[in-house]
Amino acid sequence: MEKVATDIYSFAELRNEGFTYVDKTHELYAMASGDVGKQFFIARPRRFGKSLAVSTLKALFEGRRELFKGLAIEPLWDWSKRWPVLHLDMGSMQARDVDEFRELLVRQLERRASEFGIECPKADIPSEMFTSLIDALAAKSPDGRMVLLVDEYDKPLLGHLMKPDVTDFRDELKAFYSVIKTLEARQRFTFITGVSKFSKVSIFSDLNNLNDWTMDATVATLFGYTHEDVLKYFQGRIHALAEAHGLADEEAFAEIVKWYDGYKFHPAAQPVINPVSLGLCFQKNDFANYWSQTALPTFLVDILRKKPLDFSSIDISESELGNYEPTNPRDTTLLYQTGYLTISGFRNIGGSRLYSLDFPNREVRESFLHDLAPVYSGLREDIAGSAQIAAITALYDHDVPKFLKALRTFFSNIPYSLTDRQNEQMWQTVVYVILRLIGVSAEGEVQTNEGRIDLVAKTPGDIYIVEFKLDRPAAEAMEQIKGRDYAGKYALDGRRVTLVGISFSSEKRTIVEELVEEFPQGGKVRGGM
Repeated sequence: MEKVATDIYSFAELRNEGFTYVDKTHELYAMASGDVGKQFFIARPRRFGKSLAVSTLKALFEGRRELFKGLAIEPLWDWSKRWPVLHLDMGSMQARDVDEFRELLVRQLERRASEFGIECPKADIPSEMFTSLIDALAAKSPDGRMVLLVDEYDKPLLGHLMKPDVTDFRDELKAFYSVIKTLEARQRFTFITGVSKFSKVSIFSDLNNLNDWTMDATVATLFGYTHEDVLKYFQGRIHALAEAHGLADEEAFAEIVKWYDGYKFHPAAQPVINPVSLGLCFQKNDFANYWSQTALPTFLVDILRKKPLDFSSIDISESELGNYEPTNPRDTTLLYQTGYLTISGFRNIGGSRLYSLDFPNREVRESFLHDLAPVYSGLREDIAGSAQIAAITALYDHDVPKFLKALRTFFSNIPYSLTDRQNEQMWQTVVYVILRLIGVSAEGEVQTNEGRIDLVAKTPGDIYIVEFKLDRPAAEAMEQIKGRDYAGKYALDGRRVTLVGISFSSEKRTIVEELVEEFPQGGKVRGGM
């Protein structure tokens, strides 16, 4: 039985203790060889092995060949060369304010200098000390160069997004990381990783020398496991999982794919499986939601409390998908970069790529609904109770008035603070969350030939087309559904199609009017718009 680790981020420990290492060194060689550059940045969600990759690169440049026996990179690498490696773990640099952050950073630089036996003059400004340390390490190398590895470069800032001091942290990090560009000639190799990619005018404004491989096909499967990886390295674990659940090995693997697969970091790349969730599945010998068992990113919770998901942004441009400004983070971009959404498709429009996003798998979908949905909507499962049962029963029984009555029960539990800045998007989000929470298939901002449908809900026998209006009559919503022939998209589906126009009141913060009509089978409804 293969030994599986989910909490070991040291490459040396993993190899020395005999844990299974899925060989990703061929992709690492593409960066480390120097053939296509020497300074790289890659952003990936949490729990995808970024720290392990940093540790592997550290061992590689230190020349620890014994750890790479049998791996793809061993015959490719020149083991006669070694470099001093400065590894900065910014994940431990979270602070209440910038002054505390400077102190923590200076202490880490002092520790790293001490490890190399370097007398590095202490400075109040971390960038000055950083400069001295890079110079000193480069001087220790025969070729006058060192290696720089920065893990979780963005962690000190993430806890301050949407807060007044975010610009202070941004400026401090910008000044610190600018040293990397200034001392580029001293570096044989540089690798920076984190969860987020900030815009060119932010932290990276001075780091235009970095090769951003976040969405590069070369390393699209470097973080995460392909199907081939899992079948090659974990046959014993797959068989044990299958036996535990009375399945054939092929059926167990299909369940793994359903639960943990689906992440895409390049539109043409293979999807990859979350390595930590898979490891926990193997350890527990059970299919379950392990994503929720790790800490929910607090910065994401804080932002989503203030900004409900904009369903019109699920289609997003390449530049918006990969970047954001810390002072104004985009919710869709954050959900992609933290792993709650992934690429489900793309199309070229006018020379630009437009990406479609969706939940990658069952695990993440459940995590979103149970962990982040209450943040969006203010709804709590423990107080929803009978309203959930009433809502789903009504939809399956095709009793729209009863369903809307259940919705009003949900709305009565939403705190005023979440509805004090209302718009149609906010109410759309809340209804979407409720539908997904009760187990109904729902899609927001559904594209048709004549526009976008606010919401489409589906049960085995019915399709509900829903349009929302805020402080405007439900008749306007119904006229829009008919005038743009939204139902025509589903005319050949075979299920009953129902049109629902809903009017919300900003004053009463609930539904005040609704119109419901059946779409005639084989017919066409047109309004006067």
